Amino acid sequence: MRFSKPLTAAILHQRYKRFLADVELITPPQQLTAHCPNTGAMTGCAEPGMRVWLSHSDNPKRKYAYTWELAESASGAMICVNTQRANTVAGEALTAGVIPALARLQQLQAEVNYGSDKRRIDWTGIDSQQRQVFIEVKSVTLADAEQPQQGWFPDTVSKRASDHLRSLIEMRSQGHRAVVLYVVLHSAINQVAAAAHIDRNYASWVNQAAAAGVEFYALKCAISATEIQALTVLPVHLAK
Repeated sequence: MRFSKPLTAAILHQRYKRFLADVELITPPQQLTAHCPNTGAMTGCAEPGMRVWLSHSDNPKRKYAYTWELAESASGAMICVNTQRANTVAGEALTAGVIPALARLQQLQAEVNYGSDKRRIDWTGIDSQQRQVFIEVKSVTLADAEQPQQGWFPDTVSKRASDHLRSLIEMRSQGHRAVVLYVVLHSAINQVAAAAHIDRNYASWVNQAAAAGVEFYALKCAISATEIQALTVLPVHLAK
């Protein structure tokens, strides 16, 4: 996924009210408020003084012309904080066959309603055995403070994420394939696990989903100010 325009470098002052971030552009120096497209805790991704990158919109109706896209940690790890990018990266990876277990899917569609509660799934497709595949995409940006190669999901309590697992279990019970795809948008992370220490209920649902046959995959990405590229599959560990 290439950014449509060059990103603008800035320094983060603060993130607040969930959807706002005060930053200072580096060239030319200018203080402004940017939109923050991330509803999570953003632990380790929103520290004052971080170097960040912003996209710019020419839409005159927008209150905030800039959107916060990337952050660089103190150790130099690149992080995409715009969770909306995960679906695009996932779609490109599915089309390119980056994930062997999901290669050669046909009739890929995004944002389709499914299940008894008409929940929206991120991607659907048909596999080589003519089974429908339901794929829920999750963005992973939380790295362990002591072992940054360990990634966790979610970064805050998320009833919505647990509800998604229940819907996937329903699809699996009907004979379909059901998948959780963690798109890792933190360059230091090399493995993913359910964050039982943050959301024990979600971790419990992960175990139930895995027992029901729901599949779990994680996707490593290369992240830069010009593009986010899916690279390879990472290990996913179930909650203990």
